[in-house]
Amino acid sequence: MKKIMTSLATVALLTSAVPAFAQEGQQTAVTTATTQNSSSNDLSKASVDQQEFQDIEVRFNHVPNVDRYKWVRYNVTDGYEDMTGTAYTTSTKIYSLSIGKLYRIHAYALDQNNNVIAVSNAVEIRGTRGQDTVIYLVLK
Repeated sequence: MKKIMTSLATVALLTSAVPAFAQEGQQTAVTTATTQNSSSNDLSKASVDQQEFQDIEVRFNHVPNVDRYKWVRYNVTDGYEDMTGTAYTTSTKIYSLSIGKLYRIHAYALDQNNNVIAVSNAVEIRGTRGQDTVIYLVLK
């Protein structure tokens, strides 16, 4: 008997929870919001303001006998090396610098035998919202 009462109570609860738009005779008008009056500049400014990360381009000078370039990104703000990468050309992208954090980036050139043949000085850069940034690392 207790199971039957519990089942009936559950059915009653579920049927009373039907949304208003699904109940017959009680439908309400649906309103949709549009941004027809917004210009594309306003929308792009809003998306730039909401960015949490910045991507940068890194360029290297050509080093004779290089097989590949290795780069290292150190998060100065938080105190740890957070990313490394390899490039086979003199240009690469480094993604996702957190806005407001300070980073130190350096690179080195390797030959086919993994010997370091050139090293760059470190460059410090802070993640900045809405910036297209290119940094140049001079390998010597």
